[in-house]
Amino acid sequence: MNFGLGQVLLIAGGGFVGSVLRVLVSGVLPGVSGTFVVNVVGSFVLGFFMYSLSYSGFFSRNMRFFVAIGFCGSFTTFSTFTLQGAGLGFTGFFVNVLLNVFCCLLAVFAGRALSILLLRRSAGWS
Repeated sequence: MNFGLGQVLLIAGGGFVGSVLRVLVSGVLPGVSGTFVVNVVGSFVLGFFMYSLSYSGFFSRNMRFFVAIGFCGSFTTFSTFTLQGAGLGFTGFFVNVLLNVFCCLLAVFAGRALSILLLRRSAGWS
């Protein structure tokens, strides 16, 4: 993918917003619960945004750099999820993994469903 300085700045701006929000959430919900929340919310945002970007034309392609790569990339966290999960013991680790994967997949589909609903309403479909 070729991109220039403008896209790099969009990624940096989205990354700044996402990482600051990530820190704020971890201040309110420390530990595994905060990581779970940011991963599920980020999955929802990504599902909504990428489906809308692909089918509605509402968002510009440059917004992909800001939201999908910058914001979601810095807001969600796989490394913290893995590190915290390793500290939960054998059973806790697998429960955490299954819960995160299942809920994040549901969140992506829920974001996609919301996008479809809003697209249909804006097009006058029922």
